[in-house]
Amino acid sequence: MSQSPQRLRVRKLNHCYRDTSVLKDVSFELKTGEILALLGPNGSGKSTLLKRVAGILPAPRPHGQSQSILYYGLDVEAKPHSWRASRIAYVGPEFISAPYSFPLTAEEAVFLGRSSLNRGIFSLGSRAVHLAVADAMRRCGCWEWRARDLASLSGGERQLVGLARAIAQGASLLLLDEALSKMDLNHQVRVGQLLKDLAAQDYSIVLVSHDLNLASEWAESALLMNQGRVVAQGAISDVLTEAHLAELYPGCGFQVRPSPVSGAPKIYFPQK
Repeated sequence: MSQSPQRLRVRKLNHCYRDTSVLKDVSFELKTGEILALLGPNGSGKSTLLKRVAGILPAPRPHGQSQSILYYGLDVEAKPHSWRASRIAYVGPEFISAPYSFPLTAEEAVFLGRSSLNRGIFSLGSRAVHLAVADAMRRCGCWEWRARDLASLSGGERQLVGLARAIAQGASLLLLDEALSKMDLNHQVRVGQLLKDLAAQDYSIVLVSHDLNLASEWAESALLMNQGRVVAQGAISDVLTEAHLAELYPGCGFQVRPSPVSGAPKIYFPQK
């Protein structure tokens, strides 16, 4: 039986931190092979949304609430951790900024992505796992640093290791929360092509970024959020407009014009 093209369906998702509501009836869909840019100002709920989808945050379900997170129609929040880990990988800013109090090489950090599958510690020594780790690190351009201590790597280098860990994990839904923000131009080009290659291989990717121009180059669709609510969603050229940006960033006076090279919408700053 063929699977639905919608890998992920989120319906009426709500979330609160104590008495503060940070997600308010958020709904969206993500197709197989789609790259979705999740955009919005600080505090708009983007990270909370990804952590709920990944199962990192608990799922309060008051009686009568109709919210759901479905992966090909299956309730993600009802599944065990190992089931989610084999399908959904989350890479967040914590991987870059967290202090490491014990020695851990870049390669060992990528191996940890496989440990989340709960297949036994001895399975990590298998040839298949070693090949998966090496392939992921080569694709992300960080294989040459495999023996270096993770704490010695720059922020951008750690981000590449984090992406390699997610790919080695074997999940086909990647949630990247500001996970590519510190890369230099060379690695931006490489990773942008990698994300498009992964999408062509039926991965689905949600990309949180404050760099709207970079996100518009990589993603084909966008979900705009502000104060916990969805402002707009759809094709990136339809969503990334001056009217929508004025709602997200009032008073900035952005101008939106198509790129002369790719045609993707680009943000231009007003000149005084």
